[in-house]
Amino acid sequence: MKKVLKIFTILIIIWIFYITYSYNNFKNNILIKENKIIEINAGETIKDLARKLDINYYFLRQYLKNKNFKLLKWRFEIKQNSNIENILNTLEKPLPEKQVNITILEWWNIYDIDNYLNKKWYINKWEYINYVQNPQKIKQLTQFYDFLNPNFKSLEGYLYPDTYTLKYPIKINELVIKQLNNFEKKVYNTLLKNKNLTNNEIYNLIILASIVEKEEKNKDNKKIVAWILKKRLENNWPIWADITVCYPHKLTQEECKMVISKFIKEKSDYNTRTMIWLPKTPIWNPSFETIEATLNNQETKYWYYLHNIKTGVIYFAETNKEHEANKKYMY
Repeated sequence: MKKVLKIFTILIIIWIFYITYSYNNFKNNILIKENKIIEINAGETIKDLARKLDINYYFLRQYLKNKNFKLLKWRFEIKQNSNIENILNTLEKPLPEKQVNITILEWWNIYDIDNYLNKKWYINKWEYINYVQNPQKIKQLTQFYDFLNPNFKSLEGYLYPDTYTLKYPIKINELVIKQLNNFEKKVYNTLLKNKNLTNNEIYNLIILASIVEKEEKNKDNKKIVAWILKKRLENNWPIWADITVCYPHKLTQEECKMVISKFIKEKSDYNTRTMIWLPKTPIWNPSFETIEATLNNQETKYWYYLHNIKTGVIYFAETNKEHEANKKYMY
């Protein structure tokens, strides 16, 4: 029995020595001998990575145990003669694409756009925001676009939502110029240029349209909502658009959803519940459809509206009493 136990102990020691030796080789030796391109897809794990690299999964898991490593969904080129540190460094640098398509949605503000570009690894965080809020950049762009004003604090509202194709690595100025060109072509030249509107009047229209963009999705109803908001302004009413309250806190729309109730009673240049007039700047970048609906609003007898939270159906009211009665349709 003692002899068997001794043999077993020796085998355990040999096994531990072998594992330790192999793990040290894993840490210190070349693991990839030839160039290899791998692609990490959504939902794949460290185990999938080890399989694609043809390296020991258990050693890899142990090596990453105390490291702050995040597996990114992208394509990577692992260079020949790479050790584990080389591999991990490479997995932080996605392969560039020759061209990329960037889709900017109608209800995105500059914080949404920056967040989107950063998550796609196209820019560093706040890089887009800093550019479109840079006074010198705005002043320079004013020379080329009649609808801009050198006193603007931001290009918010004019960064037209659409899909843009850009060379990689992308240049923010190229994206911004494409957005402004698109606004000029689709909105300014076709809708605003011949209306004899001043830059400030255009700006107020874009601010209001940015609110209408989020307040109502239906094209026909947008014209009614725009009329109601205009009528409130003309009669020195607050316009009561809750979606404006988050903007000074530099939040994306998803972040705003979580905390909007926190800011409802806050006094700011954007809270249209606690002040009478439009927000200081646009709060999103509205589409042509919404800007056109805001410009050519539909006059009605209504002063109030609310939506069913689940269906999105809108209910209009002429009086506050009717509005209160409509609240039964909210849920």
